[in-house]
Amino acid sequence: MISTRQMGPQLLVPAPQCCTLKHESRVTTLEELMGEHGLILGFTGDIWDPGSVRRILWFQRHYPQFMKLGIQVALLVCGEPHALYGFSMSSVVPLEFPLLSDVDRAVHDLYNVEQYAALIAIDHAQIIREKWIMPDERVWPKVTELLSVLQMMP
Repeated sequence: MISTRQMGPQLLVPAPQCCTLKHESRVTTLEELMGEHGLILGFTGDIWDPGSVRRILWFQRHYPQFMKLGIQVALLVCGEPHALYGFSMSSVVPLEFPLLSDVDRAVHDLYNVEQYAALIAIDHAQIIREKWIMPDERVWPKVTELLSVLQMMP
């Protein structure tokens, strides 16, 4: 992880509101994505980039652990909805979380992560609780670290 707290969004402030297209080409909002106790919002690059594929597989592997905590998962990808849909349809295991289209990186920019892969933990009141800014060589933080933060969210 990149060790500076100045990168990415500020903590303990309301999450920026946004609308984006799911891979099924349906418009969705932050409120609609929210789980019972919150949301992990991921940001990555092109859908077929090896780092993005690894991040999607990581989410797929750990998704049940997040759902047990009432935390929903969504991943913003810099790709057209049809490309995200094609990826989801070609997946051996069906994706259990939405891939969100951010072709022009507008949502990446809104969250101040336009040049990085990132995870943002947002509680049910839509307050940003934690962030992880990831270098290209890392997938995501250790799942134990992430789960410990999520368990502490109000």
